[in-house]
Amino acid sequence: MPTFVYPLFLWGLLAMAAPLALHLLNRQRPKRLLFPSIRFLQFAQLPREGRKRLQDLLLLLCRLLIFCLLVLIMARPYWRKKILPAAGIELKEALFLLDNSASMQVATTLDTAKKLVHTELDKLNGWRSGIILYDAAIVKTHPISDNKAGIYALLDNWQPSFLAGKPEQVLPQAIAAFSEAASQKRLYIISDFQRSDWRLQAARVPIDIQLQLLQAAAPPRENCAIAKVQCQSQSDGRKRILVHCRNYAGSEQERLLSVNLGANSQSRKIILPPEQSQKVAFIFEDLAKENSRGLASLSSDNFTADDDYYFWAIDPPPAKVLLLRADDGRDQGTAAYFLQTALEAEQEGVPERFQVQTLPAEALFAASLDQVQIVFLLGAAERLSSNDFATLVAFMQKGGAVLHCPGAAANLSWYALRQHGLADIQYAGMAGEIGMHQALGLGWLDPDSFLARVFTPENRSDLFMFNIRKHALLKESDREKVLLRSLDKQPILLERKHGQGYFYSFAFAFDLSWSDFPLTQSFLPLLRELCGSLAGNPSNKISLACGEKPPQISRLDGSLPKPEPGADLLRPGLARMEEYGLEINLHPGESDPDYIKTIDLHRFLHSQKAGSFQTAASIPQRGVLWQVCAVLLALLVLVELLLCRREDLKS
Repeated sequence: MPTFVYPLFLWGLLAMAAPLALHLLNRQRPKRLLFPSIRFLQFAQLPREGRKRLQDLLLLLCRLLIFCLLVLIMARPYWRKKILPAAGIELKEALFLLDNSASMQVATTLDTAKKLVHTELDKLNGWRSGIILYDAAIVKTHPISDNKAGIYALLDNWQPSFLAGKPEQVLPQAIAAFSEAASQKRLYIISDFQRSDWRLQAARVPIDIQLQLLQAAAPPRENCAIAKVQCQSQSDGRKRILVHCRNYAGSEQERLLSVNLGANSQSRKIILPPEQSQKVAFIFEDLAKENSRGLASLSSDNFTADDDYYFWAIDPPPAKVLLLRADDGRDQGTAAYFLQTALEAEQEGVPERFQVQTLPAEALFAASLDQVQIVFLLGAAERLSSNDFATLVAFMQKGGAVLHCPGAAANLSWYALRQHGLADIQYAGMAGEIGMHQALGLGWLDPDSFLARVFTPENRSDLFMFNIRKHALLKESDREKVLLRSLDKQPILLERKHGQGYFYSFAFAFDLSWSDFPLTQSFLPLLRELCGSLAGNPSNKISLACGEKPPQISRLDGSLPKPEPGADLLRPGLARMEEYGLEINLHPGESDPDYIKTIDLHRFLHSQKAGSFQTAASIPQRGVLWQVCAVLLALLVLVELLLCRREDLKS
């Protein structure tokens, strides 16, 4: 039977009325003839104009067919063979798509989900049924069949995993599970519809499949979670453990927080304010070096999966940072002061994580970068030689990071970077210098960047509120990635990868003549998170979400470390990957109680964005009809031109 990829284009057939209307409105125009005299002409009665008749029927038919074929080509018809069920039997199929992610571990949510499946399954008399359990991928499946006992048995043994859900990757496989012969198709999605899981981009459900969204979420849970644990040795030899707790409830919560480190343990009661985070510090003394395994725990609530956080108490050595500045630049001297103060300052009782050295740009040729992880160019790019740039490129290829800020000669700065291959950024002038631009401030943060871990949606306003007095107008190439944009969507922070390292370029300097950024509360966390992510992993700790694969780390000899035998990456815990320690904990998104409305999700999944739920790639190669329509269209256009030519010759 004929099927269309983009059926909405068939409404364009209404345009076929246009040629018909033009033919009806077309009147033969009178011709003016010049006569020398009218004395010999006799008077005659002019006949009344008769009914308008269709003239040139062949030409009209040709134009109507051209319009019809244009619409059909846009609708992309193809022939699909209709598969008929056995005679006299109407085939009806139902499929249950059951959320198996960690957030479904709430006791009431788990029980509700099972009851929903049982209730709907009992109603499906005469239907063939199946079920799919999914989290990050399909976990278990019972194919669509007449055997409902297998579904009941699967539900009885069902326990959600510790992984985050990714329904967008599973929906196409669920849709493909239906047979083409089914006259009725019904898809049940049973989930808590947690917003962090259901951020869909392109997933759609065909309109011939009935869609039912059954929410299994319990009432808003009084949930508290441990988001992160930081460890650092103090100057007196003691170990400081900083636990980050988050209260997702709308009311104040009292919990017992415990930290186990080796054979030592400490506990205290804490009161968490509603919908806020709180940091709690523990001090451990006289720890043996081998007692590096740690566990932080909150007293249980109705969602216990995020009450434990496993960590390695390993001290990272300070990362070495080199600041290169223009020797005569007052602004760069101020920027260097702000940077050095922020990086070397003790934060929350934790000693310095960075060792900072400042040099004039002209002295780079004599400096050794072997022990340096990060280099800042503070208005110094235009002062470096070709050999200096070659040194920096080699430094990044080996895993180092270079961060660039403009100076007094901003145009020369980006020109030098482009000439020596560090960036392909185009400089287009300055914003703010003559007061022409009003939207001088940050307005967008890349949600997939490392900065999103620090500036979460609830505290992102601090990053966006400071004033920018001036910044460079930049245009990135396809090799740069924009991490921050201004309110008028101009790039503010750009990233480019070089080998194993990175190059970053800011559109403004860390000086008060450019912005108030160095005086804000966002300056220190942004700078530390940026530098911390670029300094590598000197502590040999790797934090993973449950189910996440460890990164591939190449040694100097080219070998890759492998996880120890028996390491379970699907559950929270600690594991070793040779010299690296793996911290495996619940994905933080699974703790968020924010849900998406099912009515909005239903409208989205059944929407016909881009015209259809099928793509051109999904059209079978056999039975394609639109190419035939295209050939006929070309022939008809040729015929129409010949007919028009004939009419012109007649006139």
